[in-house]
Amino acid sequence: MQSVLKDVGFAFGQLRKAPGLAALAILTLALGVGANTAIFTVIESVLLRPLPYAHSDRLVYIGPPDQQGFGSTSWLNYRDIRDQSRQMQAVAGYSDDIAVIENHDGSESVVAPRITSNLIPMLGVQPLMGRVFLDSDGLTGGPQVALIAEGLWRESFHADPNVVGKTMKISGKPATIIGVMPGSFHFPEEIGSDINKAVWLPVQPTGEMLADRGYHFFNIVGEMRDGVTAAQAQREVDAIASHIPKQDSGDSYAFQVKSYQEVLTGSARPVLYALFAALGLVLLIACANVSNLLIARCLGRQQEFAVRAALGASRLRLVRQLLAEGLVLSLLGCVVGVLLAELAMTAIHKLPDGTIPRGNAIGVHWAVALALAAIAILTTVLSSLLPALLVARANPQAALQAASRGVGARSVSGRMSGWLVAGEVALSTLLLVGTGLLFHTLWNLQKSQLGFETAHITTFTAMPADAAGFSAMAVSQDTEHAKPSVATVTYLPLLEQMRQQPGVQSAALVTSPPFSGANVGTSFSVVGRAKDPSNRPQARITAVSGEYARTLGTPILRGRMIDDSDAATAPLVVVINETLAKKYFAGTDPLEKQLDLGGKDTGMLRPFTIVGVLADQVDATVGGTVQPLLMLSQQQVPTTSLFYQALLETVVSFVVKTRGAVPVAAEMRSVFHEAAPGFALDNFQTMQEAVDKNTFSKRLGLYLVGSFAGLAIAMVIAGLYGVLSQLVSYRRREIGVRMALGATRGSVAQLVLRQGSTLIGAGLGVGLLLAFVAARLIKGFLYQVPALDLWTYLAVALLLAAIGLVASFLPARRAASIQPMEALRTE
Repeated sequence: MQSVLKDVGFAFGQLRKAPGLAALAILTLALGVGANTAIFTVIESVLLRPLPYAHSDRLVYIGPPDQQGFGSTSWLNYRDIRDQSRQMQAVAGYSDDIAVIENHDGSESVVAPRITSNLIPMLGVQPLMGRVFLDSDGLTGGPQVALIAEGLWRESFHADPNVVGKTMKISGKPATIIGVMPGSFHFPEEIGSDINKAVWLPVQPTGEMLADRGYHFFNIVGEMRDGVTAAQAQREVDAIASHIPKQDSGDSYAFQVKSYQEVLTGSARPVLYALFAALGLVLLIACANVSNLLIARCLGRQQEFAVRAALGASRLRLVRQLLAEGLVLSLLGCVVGVLLAELAMTAIHKLPDGTIPRGNAIGVHWAVALALAAIAILTTVLSSLLPALLVARANPQAALQAASRGVGARSVSGRMSGWLVAGEVALSTLLLVGTGLLFHTLWNLQKSQLGFETAHITTFTAMPADAAGFSAMAVSQDTEHAKPSVATVTYLPLLEQMRQQPGVQSAALVTSPPFSGANVGTSFSVVGRAKDPSNRPQARITAVSGEYARTLGTPILRGRMIDDSDAATAPLVVVINETLAKKYFAGTDPLEKQLDLGGKDTGMLRPFTIVGVLADQVDATVGGTVQPLLMLSQQQVPTTSLFYQALLETVVSFVVKTRGAVPVAAEMRSVFHEAAPGFALDNFQTMQEAVDKNTFSKRLGLYLVGSFAGLAIAMVIAGLYGVLSQLVSYRRREIGVRMALGATRGSVAQLVLRQGSTLIGAGLGVGLLLAFVAARLIKGFLYQVPALDLWTYLAVALLLAAIGLVASFLPARRAASIQPMEALRTE
């Protein structure tokens, strides 16, 4: 131990003699270590760390197959799986919902998941105070009770210790608070940070839920029994699903069983691993650069090592000394890297909500400390091993003799440095190709057709105080005494006032605007066309007011758009988007065709006539697939139908176009305060902000990979410059002899440039080959860009060739300026 401490102390002394080299090496390693520590922290927190629930490794999500995320099903399907499963310890369910609560600041919209009474016990979470739901709370017509989040308790109830038992209004109805859930409880996890101010309500099955197996607003989670595998659970669920068609007429059902955590983080998994791989390349480049610096320093210390060997130092002693120097550099690099990782963590926590699943759980854990220790060992080995081996193989007598002749480029050390630089170039080529492909993707996304304008358009959401939510939808049978529509009573007068505000050019209502995430779907049939029960047409459905297309600037391809004159008493009309027209009316004219939207099953008793075809608008993501869309007049949605509650009684959006960059939030709040004071307004944003948020992940990926590539290029420049400068320094005598024998300064410069070009060319060739092999791995991140985009590969090759010339120019100029007599005299 004492000898190790002596080695470390001597290593500090040696590094103090070369402060420039030490600072450059430490900074190089710090950048690589810091970035890798930050991304591994994210991966460990999001992908590897168990969810904060009991037996989270056995927690599974059961939903429709081939879903990218969370696919919903019906209460009846949940009940069958719950009652018939033997491989599950417990099966619970929930539905995402929203509600309006009334507090001292007025009405506020919150997320309000509805959960079965057995869900929280299954997760093994205890309330902060009070109790959780009982089985009696989940019965049809059961008591109106609620659990509230700790964040809501602290903010709206000022951390009142006597809050349990008090009553609060939720969507216009009084509910008794029975408990407060701790801040660490974030279920359903997919909701994001909004869950911090949530209210949880018990699922109380409605008549519609108990009768209609097609009522898909329910999510199933289960806990497998100890020792049961996902494959065994899948086989059991398949068996249960196979009996469903025998019990109810209609579609057949299929479900897949997946780890809840994998479903939750599935979209982020390939992105995070891709970034980790890119940062691994950066760390390898950093280690190669430090190794090159140490090799260069070893070339200058060959006499020192030769003298020490001649005085009795063993090869092991010299190797151990160099490893100690590498260890000191690595440890210092790790210390600075941790500080950089902390800065990166601060930046990550400021990312928009939803950018990274489970973003609230990201933090340093013991696994990160172990990974950091492994990185420190890895960087020590990678950066110090080659210099140490070169010293171990060195012949002291030859080194002393070489002192009088200089060190040639063909020495083992010189060749090794060249190989390392070529390796850096190859790895940098991979990063540059990825950057180029992502840049091309982002360019295509920005130039892609959105189907609407973004300039001077603002959107916001509005929820009435008695918002019904999505979980209690039902068809009313009392058609003779239907209540008046909120569209006619409230929204039309509001729109008129909004359009009269200063600076407002137009305003419209829409229940599912682009990027809203609101996704109410329906099946339909074309009147007069034979029905196929196994292949019913599907589409998203939204309600709009007049001026919707005009406000967003979306072209009307055929016919006309919905107008405010399309009142409840007027003929029922529907406008379809271009995708629906192409998919279900290919080769025919859709105008004047009639659509049946479910009849008695949905409360849409009369057919709707197609009067127009609207150009496609971006739906969920820029560059994503556009879904078929049906647009109804807000006034013509029957108040007795399922769609009335889902589209108009829960949450609606408004779009406002102004004559310039005019903020509208204050004016809109004033309009609602006068005409509809109980409404909760939220989510004010411009359409450009919505587009930017939607493409943020891709832009972030480009910025990150681009910064990695920029860092790699800087290291390549430093490495190539350092190698060529050292070789010029060690070959001064050779260059002096060449020039004394008649070599011109131009030929000497060409010698150095040729050597630099050889290193760049070799690394570039290998790198392009690696990029060609790895191209298919990044295909899923691209949009309208082939993975083997020749223009990108050509641009990378030209860029690295130019970088090689720049990095070689100064050493070549320095070599050409050597005076022969001075070089010979010095040697």
